[in-house]
Formats: sequence, C-alpha cells, structure tokens
Amino acid sequence: MTDEELASAYVLGTLDLNGREACRRRMTEDNGFAARVEAWERRLAPLADAGEAELPAGALERVEARIEKSGVELPGTMTVRAGAGDWIEAAPGLKIKIMNRIEAANRETFMAWLQPGAEYVDHDHDQDEEIYMIEGDLIIGEVVLKAGDFHVARAGRHHPVHRTKTGCICLISQAIGPV
Repeated sequence: MTDEELASAYVLGTLDLNGREACRRRMTEDNGFAARVEAWERRLAPLADAGEAELPAGALERVEARIEKSGVELPGTMTVRAGAGDWIEAAPGLKIKIMNRIEAANRETFMAWLQPGAEYVDHDHDQDEEIYMIEGDLIIGEVVLKAGDFHVARAGRHHPVHRTKTGCICLISQAIGPV
C-alpha cells in the first residue's frame, strides 16, 4: 500500500485497529505522512456535511458476506490480506509481520518496518536472504536501497549494520531465526 493509499484508508476508516494505531504513531513521527492524511481529511470533509444515510436493514451483513465469499482461496495457495496479521517488535525501531513460514525448509518471509533512524545489527546468513524494498531507504554498509530495489545476501556472507534515514518498509525472505 502506498503512503497515499494508506492515508486515504486511514481517513476513510477502512484500516483495522492495528493499522489505525500504526498510522496514528506514524503521523507523530512523519510530517509528510501527516500532511497526506490532512489533505485527505480536507478532500473528504464535504462528505461529512452531507449527513448520514440510512442503510436498508441487513445491507451491511449482505456486503460483508459478499466480501467474505470473494476471499475464497485457490487450492494450494494462501493469501495474506492487507491489514491481516500482527506487527511484532523485533528490535528498537523495527517491527515485523510474518507472512509465511516453511518449517521444513527453515525459511520465512516477513514484512519489516523500520522507523526513521533505526538500525539493525550486523549478522551472518545460513541461507540466502532476499530483500525487496517497498518504500523508504535501507542502507547496508555502503549500499543504499530504495523503493523497488531487490537485494540478495548469499548464504555464508556477512551483512553489515542495516540502517535507515527516512524509515522503510521491505519484504524479506530468509532462514527462520532472529531477524
């Protein structure tokens, strides 16, 4: 989800409780994101003046049932919906959300959310570690990763300290273990 989409979802009230809380925290730390939220509030303010419309009895339940029905999984697949799952504090300034684990292969995929200025310790790799950048910056030694970049640390290699100036969200696939 882009910052623009996240800001609009926050204002529209379509995020779950964890998502709303994450946005509230981010607004206090990221003036640019707070400005996006404020812009969406201004855009949508005329709708609030229109008053509330009465929904026909059972309309919400019918809509929820259709949404639930549309979420049917394909056989042999798994879908993690936006807003599903819990963010876990893995280190100061670093939260992760596990997306998939394959115990037999000792492998996991997770989203990582680093706050501006956060650092993560240097570490070694038992398996390849893959990082796909979604937003922000991630600095690994002298390598600067930005949104859309893909980085692989091969098994047996050492990764220097990871740090971010602006904060970042990335998708990481690696051996199961400490982040």
